[in-house]
Amino acid sequence: MSRMITGPTSFVVEDYAPGLTIDFADPPRTTDLDRLREGVDLEPWRGLDTEALLGRADALCRELDVAERPGDLVASVRRFTGASDPTEALARAAAALGEVPDEATPFDHLRAILDTTGVLSRPDHHAVRVRCHDPAAPSRLDAGHTHFGYVLDGDALTLTLDDGRRYPLYPRTTFCVPEPGAVEGAGRVLVLSRLGFRGAFTLGGPVEPWGRLRYIDGCTDTVLVPPVKLGDPCLNALYFPAHTEQTQHTHPSLRAGVVIDGRGVCKTPGGDHALAPGKVFLLPPECWHAFHTADGDRDRAALTVLAFHPDSDFGPTDDDHPMLNRTYVRFLHRLRSAARSARA
Repeated sequence: MSRMITGPTSFVVEDYAPGLTIDFADPPRTTDLDRLREGVDLEPWRGLDTEALLGRADALCRELDVAERPGDLVASVRRFTGASDPTEALARAAAALGEVPDEATPFDHLRAILDTTGVLSRPDHHAVRVRCHDPAAPSRLDAGHTHFGYVLDGDALTLTLDDGRRYPLYPRTTFCVPEPGAVEGAGRVLVLSRLGFRGAFTLGGPVEPWGRLRYIDGCTDTVLVPPVKLGDPCLNALYFPAHTEQTQHTHPSLRAGVVIDGRGVCKTPGGDHALAPGKVFLLPPECWHAFHTADGDRDRAALTVLAFHPDSDFGPTDDDHPMLNRTYVRFLHRLRSAARSARA
């Protein structure tokens, strides 16, 4: 019988089960962190000097579970700006995040930083629905949304669009479908729907045994479906080597997906969650977690996870994309392109 999990506020991991749905369409209920944010009043800080302001803000970040280490905010602002003077560092950081008035004080700069980085506000909500295909009936891909998918296994699976086009789906492949249709046939397919978003049609795979991009703590990543424009969703494969003890971290938006290969553990404040092939998961925004692995084969990752991101801070823009960047009208364009290549 199909199961529905609605609006989780903590890490969810389940065995793949036909018809299982994790619904994150509506903003989650008020969390403990939301209640803490509501009680924050910065006005009493207004008359403090810069050092005292940074000390209060650093303590607030740890109280709100934004940072774990004492001094993290101060060290991060200085490293971000390259300024050792705290007042100058605050001013540079605030300016980098948005326009600030000329007469702004260190307090104004700090408040702008805390607001812009999401310390004092809940992140933007992205409506997502995660479903396990049920071979007993077609899995409908409704219009008005974009459906990202991964095929775990199956010999006779088909993606059929309402206009009559049909595409075979093979194990370890992915899809991105912004049009109405259905997944049909016997096999296991995870469908992750970004509601109210229109992406670009893509079929890809098979997923490779190792990632192409560096990630934290020796892990790697491959972008399977990239953001078509800055801010768009993306689908990734994450690879964890043997004996990984990942640093605790959070994400500003949800992460959802399925374990492709290997085994490991996801450690969270609420407990440890065993990971094995076929485990489906959803991690709500701002949840601390870390992936750990034990032994593994030298020729492949100890744990491979398909991970969907409903948003990104990466991707082409109208003023920065490959076609435009490699179009030379003036020598200036050659200089800009060479500088981009030098940074790569």
